[in-house]
Amino acid sequence: MAQAERGGSEGEGQRFDDRGTEEGSGSGGPVSRYYTGPPSKYSFFGKKQVGVIGEHLPMEIIRIERDYSLAPSHIPQFHPTFPLELEGRITPTHFSELINDINELLIQANDPGWAALDNMLAVVTLWISPWVLGSRYQRKSRELVRLLADRNRTLLNPSGLNLLHPSSKAWLYLELEYY
Repeated sequence: MAQAERGGSEGEGQRFDDRGTEEGSGSGGPVSRYYTGPPSKYSFFGKKQVGVIGEHLPMEIIRIERDYSLAPSHIPQFHPTFPLELEGRITPTHFSELINDINELLIQANDPGWAALDNMLAVVTLWISPWVLGSRYQRKSRELVRLLADRNRTLLNPSGLNLLHPSSKAWLYLELEYY
């Protein structure tokens, strides 16, 4: 039957590929979902790397949720709990260090004291200082981009993983692509 065909569907209705994912509902690629329990037997978790990062679509996407209990709600922080899907790819220690580094940069970027100082400096300099110096938030955001690029290059990409910048998802969660 054509309904179990892998690689796309044309025609009416929704079809499922042999991984059990729904096709016909958009791009045909992997979909980020909230954690609903252990991975199904049709998932790619625990298998060797397939595909090339940047050339192929990821096989799965792991969502790392925000942790609203760690800091005030206006500061995005991500939950440092190790997802079981990453076993065999990176160690829990490396994952925890990565999330803690990201969280630390976000705390520094969203510091209200620095925001007040940036605004006072902008007013005193007739709004020239933001053009010349930028704000602390902008500087820390650039530092976060560099951190993610470095960790992707050195830690995650060799393991078949790729971490996306959280601003692409409105700072609600991190997406970790699983190849």
